[in-house]
Amino acid sequence: MKNAGTVLMYNCSEEFSRLKQIFAMLRLRMRVVEPDRYHVSLEELAQGKGEPGEKAQPLAEPMLVFCGLPQALLNQVLEVIRVANLPPIPLKAILTETNRTWDTRQLYAELLKEREAIAAQKEG
Repeated sequence: MKNAGTVLMYNCSEEFSRLKQIFAMLRLRMRVVEPDRYHVSLEELAQGKGEPGEKAQPLAEPMLVFCGLPQALLNQVLEVIRVANLPPIPLKAILTETNRTWDTRQLYAELLKEREAIAAQKEG
């Protein structure tokens, strides 16, 4: 059976075992990204490529990157995550033409900037 897309998972420890079950049920390939692969491009990570490098400091919080999911499936995944009462994962991204060559650190920094901008808008 064909897989429906890939999810790159960062810092998703044991408390996220239900999340992994959900992804498996939806036929999503899961790739846990360890800190020694943070230098590899997101596109290569999604393809299961990239050699380990120097061990980096782990991200401060969980992050998910959805790769190659059709929009309808992405919406379904996000809804299932929402109703499953899982620990919050505020940092989520979709692999795009713009970010496919980025490494984990670049994406993480960009998501933090976006979150700060949204928080500033809400305050203003």
